[in-house]
Amino acid sequence: MAGTPIFSPDPALYPDPTGRADRICRFIRRLRLWEGDFAGQPFHLHGFQEACIRRIYGPSDDDGNRVVRIACIWIPRGNAKTTLAAGLGLAHFLGPEAEQGGQVVMAAADRENAGIAFNSAHQFALQDDVLSSRIRAVESRKTLGHPKTKSTLKAISSEAYSKHGLNVSFFLADEIHAWPTGEGRKLFKTVTDSMVKRSHPLTVIISTAGDGTGGLASDLWNYSHKVASGEIEDPTFAPIIFAADADADWRDEAQWHAANPAIEAGFCSLEELRIKARRIEHFPAEIADFKRFHLNLWQEGAASPWLALEIYDRAEAMTPIDALTGRPCWVGVDLSSVEDLTAVVAVFPDGTGEARRYDVLPMFFLPKDNIATKSEKDRADYVKWAEAGILTLTEGNVVDHSAIVDYVVGLGKTYGVQEVAIDRWNSTAVSTALQAEGVTINQFGQGFASMAAPVKELKRAILAGHFRHGGNPLLRMCFGNTVAEKDAAENEKFTKEKSRGRIDGAVAAAMAVGRILANETTPSPYESRGFTFI
Repeated sequence: MAGTPIFSPDPALYPDPTGRADRICRFIRRLRLWEGDFAGQPFHLHGFQEACIRRIYGPSDDDGNRVVRIACIWIPRGNAKTTLAAGLGLAHFLGPEAEQGGQVVMAAADRENAGIAFNSAHQFALQDDVLSSRIRAVESRKTLGHPKTKSTLKAISSEAYSKHGLNVSFFLADEIHAWPTGEGRKLFKTVTDSMVKRSHPLTVIISTAGDGTGGLASDLWNYSHKVASGEIEDPTFAPIIFAADADADWRDEAQWHAANPAIEAGFCSLEELRIKARRIEHFPAEIADFKRFHLNLWQEGAASPWLALEIYDRAEAMTPIDALTGRPCWVGVDLSSVEDLTAVVAVFPDGTGEARRYDVLPMFFLPKDNIATKSEKDRADYVKWAEAGILTLTEGNVVDHSAIVDYVVGLGKTYGVQEVAIDRWNSTAVSTALQAEGVTINQFGQGFASMAAPVKELKRAILAGHFRHGGNPLLRMCFGNTVAEKDAAENEKFTKEKSRGRIDGAVAAAMAVGRILANETTPSPYESRGFTFI
């Protein structure tokens, strides 16, 4: 059925053989809401909220112990996710899941946002005379204490360096899509590593879909879908995903209902969504935000991308790297200004005309200093990619041109490098150094005259599945970010000014393809012999 969420909101579908989920539900129903139109009223658990609880707390082993250790709840804005999470935190702090010396930690991108869930939990407790009499609050530290069990409930931010020494029993990771890429992963690891000291810890991640590629949220999003689809079997992981169909019309109200169970529950305004949809219809960037925040669809790349990543991902398998040894290739180099990403992309043509395939071997360079800041700015997991060997981190805070020169020279020793195409701007030092090594350099312009033909050929190859990129995630990020500018004749060129993030890999690939096309009619003198090294 179109628009059906991956997670069904029917509580009856989720068995609760030990009654643990029922105890959690009864505890939360005794809480009273404290803000808005429903202030003072009991927490009415709607069907989809009870279904979430039963999915997390219902599965049990033969000894009656909870099976789930991590739950990822992906749900759009306006569906009271933080309110539910606060209730779950209280259940582990002084409710049916409390334990002696329990540590309930609520984390978010920064301390202010972490305080939202903490404040909800505190206000819930203050509405109940029995609960409020049992806690001690230190609001300046965003900490609640339960003297009887010596348990604590506290808010922390994603600054991991100060969080060692924890012994967490319940961990709420709120709006994980907004966590800083580097520090967020450190915090998540620090907290979850501390939980091995507990017999039955639980991590609940509750978030809207994010954007970009790489990073902790992206990893968890992908893992959630793989477990939900059955591609990965992991009974300890509960993926709970409310989302529209990825290929559906974003204006289809049936999709809105599927992604937002709170519409049926009566506390997410359908009329407000209609008003917003009418207003943004001609603004691509706002449509992307609507899809993300209200349809719970992960956004990769630009709001108006040159090509959809779904098409890019359908590429044929790449030729094994060992089989490329000695084969002719052309190299594109897109240099950064001072401290940003530099791309070196070797492209190996195979065949001619419409049947031509391209095997693609990219490498990227980035200064090591301030890598966490760069990762957050670009929404890219540069540290992870460096560890995977697809990104070279150079010492210092500016691009190391000698490392780039050494890498290109190394390519020439292994492969039949014909030419290196390099942007005319800011490339004199690198071009001179490469020429001194015997490399043929082509100063490649970035205007329509130079870029129209290679961009057209790249599009043909990608649409046909002939751009064999091997799934390199950093190159994929660059193509996802790419926006094309058109002239009056409908020629296209890539534009960094209108793109949402780094596109250096796509530009470098286009330059390499451009030189391949140029040499179809004017063969390079190195076509058969590559570099000569003395």
